[in-house]
Amino acid sequence: MFNRKSTAGAAGADAAADKRRRHTPIAIAAVVGVLAIIGITAGIVVSNNNRQSSDASKSNSASGPSASATTAAGNGTTGSGSSNGNAATGTKHKLWGYYGANAINNGVDLQFGLDSRVSPENQRPITYYCDTGYYQYINLAFLNLFGSVAGRPHYEIRFGMVQNYTGSMAYIYDGDGKPSSDPETVKNYLRFGQDIKYCQSKGVKILVSLGGDKISNYFFNAGDGELYARTWYNAFLEGKDPATPRPFGNDVILDGIELDIEKRPNDYDDPNPSTWTPEMVSLVKNLRKLSPKTTLASVPQCVLRLNGTDENGGEHIRQNVEDLDYIIIQYYNNPPCSYPYGFNYDAWTKVFKGKIVIGLAGDHTSSIAGGFLDEGPLQAVYDMVKDSPQFIGFSVYDVSSSNPPAFRWTVDTYANPKPTTYSQILRNVLDGKIVGSGFPPQGPVYQDGVNTTYRCAGTWIWAEAHCDLRDCYQLMQAPGANPDAVCNNGDPLGKLECNQMISKTCGK
Repeated sequence: MFNRKSTAGAAGADAAADKRRRHTPIAIAAVVGVLAIIGITAGIVVSNNNRQSSDASKSNSASGPSASATTAAGNGTTGSGSSNGNAATGTKHKLWGYYGANAINNGVDLQFGLDSRVSPENQRPITYYCDTGYYQYINLAFLNLFGSVAGRPHYEIRFGMVQNYTGSMAYIYDGDGKPSSDPETVKNYLRFGQDIKYCQSKGVKILVSLGGDKISNYFFNAGDGELYARTWYNAFLEGKDPATPRPFGNDVILDGIELDIEKRPNDYDDPNPSTWTPEMVSLVKNLRKLSPKTTLASVPQCVLRLNGTDENGGEHIRQNVEDLDYIIIQYYNNPPCSYPYGFNYDAWTKVFKGKIVIGLAGDHTSSIAGGFLDEGPLQAVYDMVKDSPQFIGFSVYDVSSSNPPAFRWTVDTYANPKPTTYSQILRNVLDGKIVGSGFPPQGPVYQDGVNTTYRCAGTWIWAEAHCDLRDCYQLMQAPGANPDAVCNNGDPLGKLECNQMISKTCGK
């Protein structure tokens, strides 16, 4: 889901832009000039009703004075997978992981921001992550170029670099009945297909994710919903049309397709729905007819339009509620609707009556516009939704940034970071283990008759602008940090302090 977001390996000129594709931030009307949030009065409380299905789990709420975590690395616990790495498909709350975007290589540093930390690592082969046993689903990120040209179904899958693979990981199809990529890329994808089969043998369902950012050249022309339903049914699902090549091999059948549309053709202030919405509805409904058992999902940003519909898809989700198995709501890179500034899960339970997955970032480096949840806020979010019958799990963008060999830089470990265990932490909290404490539930959210959050959104903007992706104040005092670093234009409030202060204030 970034911005819902990587490098494709196809062209060096595209790599830097691709690393940041996933989910660019949404503009916010409310801007606060100073961090004067104590004393903000409560508004209308978003209700917590209309929950329907039966996937709730029971665990104790976190409490305590600190935001420290009991992590998997510290307590020796494992994920819900078995010792041989099989996914525990019976677990009530499941974990989705995004693979392919190579967010481990995004280059975001806590102290110096974007393009200031170059990782020598690339994502491991997908089998490495399937073997953890943490994930029940892995979404391939992304098929991010599509749209018919002269009636032909062009599309492109763009993965970042994969360890032990050589050459491009950008598969191109121009709709002429044969791959348009070079032979080495075609071989890479056939090899990747065997890795997909391995993951499926471990109980992990593999989906392909369509779209995934705001800047890639994907679009819908009239008739594309039906056209691409047939194309992708034959390319990825059970279809057997010999005129349609199968990128991952003739013996590889994916488990599903998700629609991660993060832009719209009309202006965002246009009250009319997206002109793409009818084609999105058509795509889902035609896929469901062609493949009744396949998994179909949609991935909206958490932002809702004034009429209570998905900002990009409009009525697409409501009109496809019977055909979608679940939705993944992206709660990062979207300040006004994310914890702690206006977490709007309850509002979404009224928009979509089916199953809901909460989309989270795997690290600061994969949530460029903010929203990564450390253990304390993560526990608070889980405690708010764990008993909702519509809640079925978390997704993490992405697996490369939330598992070793990726490092997790924090204020305390900046000079000597440890390998990240964040995906394991997510698996643990979903299994009912307490992983953090010290953060309250989302507080009342201001609404003026529409679904626009005002309570704390402006303070996020202030914090991001003044703290500039840095934990400077505390980092200057951390071992190994640069004592001469100029932080926040002399403002002694670091980003971590900003966000912790806002979290606890907005939660009142």
